[in-house]
Amino acid sequence: MTTQGERHTHRAHGSRRRTIALCIVGAAAITVGVVVTETGDWLEGAGRTTQVVSSDSVPPSQPLSEKDFFVAERYFPAAKPIEQDGYKALRTVGRQGEPCVDTLADRAHDVLHDTGCLGYVTVGYLREDRQVTTSVTVLRFADQAAAEKAGQLLAADSAAAIAFVAADPGTVPPVTGSPSPGAAKPVTVTKVESVGHYLTVTTSRFADLRPTPPANDVSLDAATRAVSFTARAPFIWL
Repeated sequence: MTTQGERHTHRAHGSRRRTIALCIVGAAAITVGVVVTETGDWLEGAGRTTQVVSSDSVPPSQPLSEKDFFVAERYFPAAKPIEQDGYKALRTVGRQGEPCVDTLADRAHDVLHDTGCLGYVTVGYLREDRQVTTSVTVLRFADQAAAEKAGQLLAADSAAAIAFVAADPGTVPPVTGSPSPGAAKPVTVTKVESVGHYLTVTTSRFADLRPTPPANDVSLDAATRAVSFTARAPFIWL
């Protein structure tokens, strides 16, 4: 038969065990309260992509906005070449900004005025054999209607409207005005396409700026198609 003293001893032991258990749980809770950060990708101009896991006392970081993600390195990494339908090219330069007039060949004639353009990303590509260069500019708008309107304005003469970027813009003077009437222009192939509220303008030309292509040569068409597809692909799911 269990005596009163034995019951008292069991209750005392149970109380001590509960006290120890509560102390362990409290210590674990304090440990969990320490902020733990996973290492994410660091994007130029966009910051770390992995969200921080925080305790209640530290608010979580805010997700990056569409504007923050709209940078050249995010969508067109310099380390990632284009390989599309036999076409191979490396990125030569990438830049971004908000005044869309900066993308124009003739800034005095702002064809994007009143279109609601919110920003741009411009990237240059050089074909693997260094014979063909391609410049692609992606323009961001508030909605699809604005992007399509801008596309209509640029489609007629987009090669003249959007500046061609094949080298670091800081090493060449900006293009202003129109070339002289007698100057031979380099042959180009341009493709203007809208995807959602983005507009892509892709132009290819020969690196030696020849005014006419070789007979039966489809190099510029192939380059423009490949780069244009690459430029539109990231925005299809947005």
